[in-house]
Amino acid sequence: MEKELVGVIPAAGKGTRIADLPFTRVLPKTMLPILNKPIIEYIVDNMKNIGIKTIYIIVNPNNNFIQEYFKDGSDFGVEIKYIEQNNPEGIAHAISLVKDYVKGPFVVILGDDFTITDSLGNVVETFLEKDCLVMEGVVEDNDVQSIKRTCNVILDNGKIVDIIEKPENVNSNIRGCGIYIFDPKVFDYIEKTPKTPPKNEVEITNTIKLMAKDGLAYGTHINGINININTTTDLYSVLKLVLEKNKTLL
Repeated sequence: MEKELVGVIPAAGKGTRIADLPFTRVLPKTMLPILNKPIIEYIVDNMKNIGIKTIYIIVNPNNNFIQEYFKDGSDFGVEIKYIEQNNPEGIAHAISLVKDYVKGPFVVILGDDFTITDSLGNVVETFLEKDCLVMEGVVEDNDVQSIKRTCNVILDNGKIVDIIEKPENVNSNIRGCGIYIFDPKVFDYIEKTPKTPPKNEVEITNTIKLMAKDGLAYGTHINGINININTTTDLYSVLKLVLEKNKTLL
């Protein structure tokens, strides 16, 4: 790999589905605390563990909680830079904002993705082994409702055959995680991705679907436990997992 991997964290969303929590009246979802640190810091840690030294965080210009917390990232062992997403036009649009800053493959982890793992290195390694433009981390999930809230992935020997955002009908027990490695050619596909009603946003799942049609999208199982934090129940599930992993805190 010619260029050092950089990280991208889309974190400009409002997290309205967990608006019943009092913290979300003030904090963005990514800054909700899980024990002694916010959700997004766990994401930064996962990026550091695969050797990422520079991280771009896509932020909402209407608050600066994330910037105030991380500053330049030096206290956290990384360099952090911020890019504002002035209009909520979808995750693919948020990712497109780093086009002028990345020159090689880059890792994207969504700001509400929570993964307990020793390393996401196998996702990177599998990306480098394949002739592909995207490698998405996936998990087996037998909770149909969980898949319906996120996305359903159909794999054939690791290649993504189809991927459906918030499916009405679930066609496999494979759930796509908010963990991706992209080749910079993804930006060309984002430009071709139509906006999706009713929010009229550009969704990264639809971008990956276009790459899958060209046979250039793969998925690989992550070595760990993944929860996409969409609801209050998801947040409590994450807290329980972290407490179980850190039994000394019980």
